[in-house]
Amino acid sequence: MKTLSRRQFLRISAVAGAGAVLAACGGGTEVPEEEPEAPAAATATPKAEAPAPTAVPPEAQVWPREVTRETTLVYAFSDVEDAAAGIGNFYANNWHQRAGSAMLEFPFYYCALNDKTYPWLAESYEYNDDYTEMTLFMRKGARWSDGEALDANDVAFTYNSLRDKAPDLENSGFVKQYVASAEAVDDYTVKFTLNEPNPRWHFTGCTGRFDRGVILLPEHIFSTVEGDWREFLFFDLEKKWPVYSGPYTITRMESQVKNLDLRYEWWAVDVGLVDAMPQVERIEQFGWPGEEVGGQMLINDQVDVTLDLRPATIEAILAQAGDHITTHTHGEKPYGYMDWWPTSLFFNTLEPPYDNKDVRWAFAYAIDHQQVMDVGYGGAGVKTNLPFPGYPGLTKYRDNAEPELKAMIESIYIQDFDKVAEHMAAAGFEKNADGFFAKDGEVFKPEVLTVDIYGDIGPVVVEQLRQAGFDATMINPPDAWTIMGDGNAKAFFRGHGGSVLDPFETMNMYIKENSVPTGTNVVNESWTRWWDPEYDELMKEMSRTNPDDTEKMQDLYNKAAKIWYTNLPEVPISEWFHRLAMNTTYWTGWPNKDDAYNTAPWHYCFVITLSRLKRA
Repeated sequence: MKTLSRRQFLRISAVAGAGAVLAACGGGTEVPEEEPEAPAAATATPKAEAPAPTAVPPEAQVWPREVTRETTLVYAFSDVEDAAAGIGNFYANNWHQRAGSAMLEFPFYYCALNDKTYPWLAESYEYNDDYTEMTLFMRKGARWSDGEALDANDVAFTYNSLRDKAPDLENSGFVKQYVASAEAVDDYTVKFTLNEPNPRWHFTGCTGRFDRGVILLPEHIFSTVEGDWREFLFFDLEKKWPVYSGPYTITRMESQVKNLDLRYEWWAVDVGLVDAMPQVERIEQFGWPGEEVGGQMLINDQVDVTLDLRPATIEAILAQAGDHITTHTHGEKPYGYMDWWPTSLFFNTLEPPYDNKDVRWAFAYAIDHQQVMDVGYGGAGVKTNLPFPGYPGLTKYRDNAEPELKAMIESIYIQDFDKVAEHMAAAGFEKNADGFFAKDGEVFKPEVLTVDIYGDIGPVVVEQLRQAGFDATMINPPDAWTIMGDGNAKAFFRGHGGSVLDPFETMNMYIKENSVPTGTNVVNESWTRWWDPEYDELMKEMSRTNPDDTEKMQDLYNKAAKIWYTNLPEVPISEWFHRLAMNTTYWTGWPNKDDAYNTAPWHYCFVITLSRLKRA
């Protein structure tokens, strides 16, 4: 290894701190800062001017060194050939889940597990009185990996370009819907002029959380790209492309293996946002070989972290390797953290007989939720009667609902075969001599699509449906994910992201503009394609309501949820848990229930985890 400067050596060798975040400052509303971590938080005062990179002779700028297993984080994700090989442009192919988020940074990060916002590229924001403008105050000193400043001009360029290129690019339709313009007032101030009042823009439009976030682009490169950005690969290792601002860069890019190596410089260290460079020198990501082989690789220390696992697999791994394998809840059920992706039994409500709400309610009354948790998940599951996750900011709306609505919500948990027959009769079905529902002499034969990740609960629910009088079968065709997306699957298990702070984001999925015809790819995860005109008007009002106005939000929720549960476009089944098996042989400091600072490595907040991991 060539000689490093003393400053660089000390920076990299230091024990990585807690990723302490600078306090928000500037003229706007402050974003809550992360609580200080021992031994000390970074200074709360940003530098007046962007710090210049340390002058280091070119021959010394060799980083990372020849890495070893002890300095490599091995990450297994995805069981299919990745078409992103040779693509560095996330707008051409978004492969962030394959460790690509280690290169990405956002104005703010949010973790639902500890309900904390981490100011990152930005320090704060403010709205005007009617929420039609939002000003974003950028942090001084942020830089792209090629050394160019990352400032307000890049932010304004990204959002204006997405607006102009809608709907072709990821998030472009979303940006066009809400953003009239983004203006760089100066190098560190961005003014968003919004198309309508939107008190959530700082969160929905400027915050990376789970798999949601607008990826920022370097103006000095993308402003020169002509034509369709999706045809610009942005991949050239000699040019050190792609250029993003996070602490890692691509050094190997193949269909089944990707290496991301630690960069020589990272602006976040220079400004004191984090205490030291990450200790992970290389991230090696490869295709997930399946739970049996992958589980053994975890046990044998060949893998450090994986795609989430089924409860039975976790239990088998812990039984063999509980001394060096851990989970979010350590060795206790449910072995993971509650994700934002709850599971429902979805229906394409445009297609008969699922276009009839009585049929949908009949399915609901056929299901014993607790039995599904006990049998399917071996007691490691948590049932739900909500279309959004059971985070405190969301469940309070159910708990404070008016009595009639609360009774409707609670009835989701009731298994009642008499009510099944009552609702099916209202839809024109009666049981035949074999005890199965039929209409006009034709037996109703529901095919419930169940992909592998729901293979533990699918058989239980299908058997319950059969006991209730449905001649149901479980299917898992090779094009399962495709036909769920285009609506040709009529009944299927799936989850969707959405709300984490207040109900709006999830509830707004069920509006007319998201209800596309069968055969058309789903819009905004509106798998049910259901909508209602009165409900639509309530969503328009909710979109303009500050979530801090809890009284008005509760009233709007009561009215909209009553319409939703009356129609029941899907049957909520269970919370989704990310049950990650994390190996501590080489790396410690993983997020857990006692320090729930982040979610899974395939989410946009991966940089925070990488800033916290320590060599064992």
